[in-house]
Amino acid sequence: MDLQRVFQHLRGKFLVLRADDGFTIVAASEELLGASHTDAGILGRPLFEVFPDNPQDPATRAAASLRASLARVIATGQADTMGLQRYDVLRPAARGGGFEERYWLPVNSPVLGEDGAVEYIVQQVDEPRVRNQREAAADLSSLDERERLVFESERQRRMYETTLDATPDFFYVFDLDHRAIYANQALRTVWGVEDVRGKTWMDLGYEQWHADMHDAEIDRVIATRAPIRSEIPFTGTNGTRMYDYIFAPVLGPDGDVVAIAGVTRDITERQAVEQAVREQAVSLSEADRAKDEFLATLAHELRNPLAPLRNALELLRRGGMDASESAPVHAMMERQVHHLVRLVDDLLEVSRISRGAFTLRKERIELATVVRNAVETSDPLIRGGNHALSVQLPAESLWLEGDPVRLAQILANLLSNAAKYTPDNGRIAVHVQRRDGHVAISVQDDGEGIAPDQLPRMFEMFSRGDRDSGRSQGGLGIGLALARRLAEMHQGTLEARSDGIGRGSEFTVRLPLADAVVAASGKTAAASVDSAALARTRVLVVDDNHDAGDSLAMVLDLLGAEVRVVRDGASAVAAFDAWRPTVVLLDIGMPGMNGYEVARTIRARFPDARSSLVALTGWGQDEDRRRARDAGFDHHLVKPAELETLQKLLATLEAERA
Repeated sequence: MDLQRVFQHLRGKFLVLRADDGFTIVAASEELLGASHTDAGILGRPLFEVFPDNPQDPATRAAASLRASLARVIATGQADTMGLQRYDVLRPAARGGGFEERYWLPVNSPVLGEDGAVEYIVQQVDEPRVRNQREAAADLSSLDERERLVFESERQRRMYETTLDATPDFFYVFDLDHRAIYANQALRTVWGVEDVRGKTWMDLGYEQWHADMHDAEIDRVIATRAPIRSEIPFTGTNGTRMYDYIFAPVLGPDGDVVAIAGVTRDITERQAVEQAVREQAVSLSEADRAKDEFLATLAHELRNPLAPLRNALELLRRGGMDASESAPVHAMMERQVHHLVRLVDDLLEVSRISRGAFTLRKERIELATVVRNAVETSDPLIRGGNHALSVQLPAESLWLEGDPVRLAQILANLLSNAAKYTPDNGRIAVHVQRRDGHVAISVQDDGEGIAPDQLPRMFEMFSRGDRDSGRSQGGLGIGLALARRLAEMHQGTLEARSDGIGRGSEFTVRLPLADAVVAASGKTAAASVDSAALARTRVLVVDDNHDAGDSLAMVLDLLGAEVRVVRDGASAVAAFDAWRPTVVLLDIGMPGMNGYEVARTIRARFPDARSSLVALTGWGQDEDRRRARDAGFDHHLVKPAELETLQKLLATLEAERA
């Protein structure tokens, strides 16, 4: 492009500079060319070769100031307005040479290339009628009034426009006829226009309702001479965004409104952040409420079994009861301890599932076996409420592919839930139906029922709806949530239905069926070993808790095993060396030498020993089991271990030694 042809006839003084090291002059207006007073042409020459500093006045730094302004334009891609500059101009030799004192007001604006970088700089120069430095220092007081006002007005206009064009906010001015007078660069980009003068809201792409609203707001500002503020969505070249805007009156000397100025800010991201903060606050509030409710419920549920246990202990301490009288007390204690264990187990399993550390041990199992195991587990609660239980199974054998323990746990949780929330002497029914490739197992009761607004929350963690929390076995609100998660892990579903308060409830679990298989016959090696065989088993119990260690030793002694008890890790290693037990039941969390260290020491010092190391600990997470294996343990049991489980393990270990 011939830039010189573009600029030479423009009014005013213009230079076009290439954005190179020397700021080469590539075009100039005719007015500036005529006023250059140079012998040689200026096109194609570096700017500061044509307009050098005056060497006779070392205080002049006009070239340095101008070079700094041009550098800012290149660095920022924004226009730069300079203040009044003294810039002496070199006279041609025909006029005697030397420098002539001049005063300029430059504005340097970028021209961007296709790559977005500054390719050219357009320099517009105003030259006020300032004849010497004293006049400039006197703030242009020597100019006539009109010239001074025009000069200052133009200077400030350029300065303000440059500033407003550098901000991402939208600045604009409308006249009293609702037509645009000015808009800054950011707003012109959103509107998609270069010149806004004379345009209405509709001309600028606003919908009718939007234009009418702003017209009414302008009329209100004119009538009241008071600003207004609001928020509105607008769709422009950058999509639909949310904006906060203010319309304010511009008053003339007589106090009348002469224009309406506006400023608009994009608040889309701010609103999104505020909404996220509000949602987070609600979530934290809900979590805090749920935590408080859970802790209160946990305290309540722990007190429930502890109270009868304390009473039973007091009865046994006083003595005087024969076997027939103490048997119910022992049964009650067993039920309450079992309830405590279930509470802790549920909490641990929920934690493991939430962390993705829970795995199923799947095998083929007949549905009737799952139902029978679940009924056995929940039988104490059902009998405690004197409920009538009916179970309806199909005549055919139905097989599932899943974890037998967890499948029974799903159904046991539903049965326990029905027993808890059904008044005494209620009815509970289990119905099993085959439906295509699935089986539907429903548990119905004629108990308290569920309010419609509570149904969606029944499977939330720690949620117990509005059910009576005063019931002795109210639970932590974990059972149903855990049952649904376990059903989903088996590719199944769990849903609830109720006709309302006092009208009972129904929970239905649906599970995929597996192909029928022939049930294996026979007994395991552990089951075939009579408990009397434990008489050959030497068991070393290691536990720093005296009550836990001594009570376990009593149980093992009743089972026929030979038992010794030690209280710390060092004693455990010494007793192992002297006695060489068959099995070591070893606590983990002991002071000094913990269970892991004891196991590693035994394996290192006695590599040929055939003894089995069993971790018996309150730590039951997958990571705890892994650490136990790495330390040399053969098995891992969680306190309090069920007597049947412990007996089977010892029998299995004894059978393997035989």
